[in-house]
Amino acid sequence: MATTPSTAAHIRQRLAANIREQRQRQKLSQEALADLAGLHRTYVSQVERTVTNVSLDNIVRLAEALNLDVHLLLLPRSDAQSQSNEGVSLAHDRKARPRK
Repeated sequence: MATTPSTAAHIRQRLAANIREQRQRQKLSQEALADLAGLHRTYVSQVERTVTNVSLDNIVRLAEALNLDVHLLLLPRSDAQSQSNEGVSLAHDRKARPRK
């Protein structure tokens, strides 16, 4: 079964909402998340606003920066939130990666 544009857009919206929610729960700014993931702040902003298509590599980088399994970023928000409650760690425990 092929993915339709509306399905892809829905998945991007879910991903964006989960990234924003997890970032805010961990009290990270977009810039701090970007530094942890080795990405640029404006790119994180674009991902959260669904302005850009995010690559699988960058989804993995964002999940790792948030200390989450990748699949949690793709779940409906209520499922993602309940499964990630135990995995949230303090932002100051992480080190930033170099940006590409």
